[in-house]
Amino acid sequence: MKSSVLAVAAAVLLSGPVLADDHDWEFRLGVTAHDLSDHVEDGPNITVGLVGPEIEAFSLIWTPRPYLYGSFNTNSLTNFGGAGLEWDFPLSENISFQPAFGLSYNDGVRDIDRNAPPNDPNRIRLATTRSLMGEHILFHTTFALNLEVSENVTVAAYYEHISHGQILGSGRNQALDNAGIRFGYRWGGGRY
Repeated sequence: MKSSVLAVAAAVLLSGPVLADDHDWEFRLGVTAHDLSDHVEDGPNITVGLVGPEIEAFSLIWTPRPYLYGSFNTNSLTNFGGAGLEWDFPLSENISFQPAFGLSYNDGVRDIDRNAPPNDPNRIRLATTRSLMGEHILFHTTFALNLEVSENVTVAAYYEHISHGQILGSGRNQALDNAGIRFGYRWGGGRY
């Protein structure tokens, strides 16, 4: 499953220039506060991303851009990476709203051993220090407010949520909520 998701993501990103050769690529680097809802896991996450050109073939769904994304916890807790589609809805000349939706893979703890006795030290440690994700493959949803500082530089404040929503899994679903800031560098094709 993981290799299928990565293969689809790579195909979409590589086909981008063929589908719409007049729009930019964007590299992003950011930092997020990690696990805002439960705050069981600590430490900020360092994030990296690559967003491809608009996919003109998807114009029926407002011409999204494909993205690849990675989020790495500085305390060696839950890391995740994802791929999906992002939209860009202008609010003014330099400000836009950017929702995104995709799939992610995380290396977090799925669940505690429910057969372990309640006083088992490992069970207690996991329940009090880790978000219990339920599954390794989860949905990835992002909402960003993006400012175009110049033709090539952007800065955005964003919120992201990874969860299985009882669709990709059942049972445990503590999920993760992160919020942060990212900086982007665009190249190729000129402004939108």
